Amino acid sequence: MTLLIVVPLTASGSRGAAATAPEGDDDGMALLRRAAQAEFGTSYQGVQSVTSGIGSEVETRLVQVVHRAGHGTEYGGPPGTTGADRVVVAPSPTLLRMDEKLLGVLADNYRVTRAGSGTICGRRATVVEALRANGTVAGRFWIDDGTGLPLRQEIRDGGGRIAHSTEFTEFQTDVGGGAVPVSAHRELPWKGMTSAEQLDDLRAEGWTVPDYLDWDLSLIEVWSRGAGEGRVLHLSYSDGLSVVSVFLQRGRLDDASEGTDSGLTAVGNGDSTVYVDNAGQQRRVWETDGYVYTVLADAPEETVKAAVAGLPAPDGSGFWPRVMRGFERLGSWTGLPLAEAT
Repeated sequence: MTLLIVVPLTASGSRGAAATAPEGDDDGMALLRRAAQAEFGTSYQGVQSVTSGIGSEVETRLVQVVHRAGHGTEYGGPPGTTGADRVVVAPSPTLLRMDEKLLGVLADNYRVTRAGSGTICGRRATVVEALRANGTVAGRFWIDDGTGLPLRQEIRDGGGRIAHSTEFTEFQTDVGGGAVPVSAHRELPWKGMTSAEQLDDLRAEGWTVPDYLDWDLSLIEVWSRGAGEGRVLHLSYSDGLSVVSVFLQRGRLDDASEGTDSGLTAVGNGDSTVYVDNAGQQRRVWETDGYVYTVLADAPEETVKAAVAGLPAPDGSGFWPRVMRGFERLGSWTGLPLAEAT
């Protein structure tokens, strides 16, 4: 669950010659733009089935969702769980990540076209496909004909396998009155870095903030928490389908940690501790030149490898290959830690 903000980008990176969208009309973009706006005026609730597949391993979990337009979205564990299992996010994109800010990146990288119709939760939906330059399907969306809301999204790897999907198994637009309950755990605010000058200042202080991790992975948001040595940055990169989160902080991994291949605790310490929704995601953790990097993504494995390769390599010989091939599947759906820096 990521809060998105557009940031003006400076020229710290450049796209390669492959950075061209497939030819043809994007006749599906209008539907996706409608979907990006629909949640601002439409409340809904239901149950989502979230599936992540990496290689031969597939994990599926159920998430309860209550969205009250203008107030926020409440996410809970499987049906029947309450209380501490709830997480509330202020008005923001849905778990399906239909967001206007991502659509420009999507149009840059893929041909987006209508591809027939289907049925989700007994509701008629129009299918929209995102096609690569070679004609293969990189992603599909099912947009509800009645409300315009996205009911299903899937991301496919280069071999045609589903790497991640989110689908409503129960859905209704009647959620009753009132705002999202304040008793639920709320995502702590981050400060958006919204200007080119702020990004330039970060880079001058030694923070690595590339404009691109790969030709199709653009920087779409920068958030900051804490100050001085306790600062943590959250960078988000996207090709319009997948979102790759990069967390940076000064320090080193605990001596007992081996990075990606071991269980690690929270980013930061005390009040600066950072927790995110990282269930089912791939995770890479390493340190280099006095910084700890944590990469999280619910993306195809080739996308994660390209993202990691676009960042500074880790300290120590022989560690980089393990970071590139290793990943950690995390079992609980919310509030799990990233890594601990000392």
